[in-house]
Amino acid sequence: MSYIDPDQLHGAMTDFGTFITNNSAAITAKGLNPTMIGTSLTAIQTDLSGKKGVRDQQKTVLATAQQDFAGSAATNYTAFSNLIDTVAGAVGKETPAGKQVLGYRKHLNSTSNHSSSQPAATPTPSH
Repeated sequence: MSYIDPDQLHGAMTDFGTFITNNSAAITAKGLNPTMIGTSLTAIQTDLSGKKGVRDQQKTVLATAQQDFAGSAATNYTAFSNLIDTVAGAVGKETPAGKQVLGYRKHLNSTSNHSSSQPAATPTPSH
């Protein structure tokens, strides 16, 4: 079985339920019971909707946790940077050990390779 997008399936179920309601006479004329079909659809949709609700709540929790995590990093960066300066100064900033210590901060200030909420810069075309 191929992948089914659960959000699309959820929307299709809603649309299908409306179709059954709007076309109940034609469905009945073909020998089917629209009420029974609707009941089956409701059971399927209730299961999916419950799991969608849990998923949506977790997305909200994750977004809040990510904001808190990023806020903590911003708050604590200055103290971390000060510790880097203190240790690098103690071992000598120009020594291999000092350069190693300063490298921890330099690494943080380099271009990020992870996902960001900032849009990527558009390269300028060369002529």
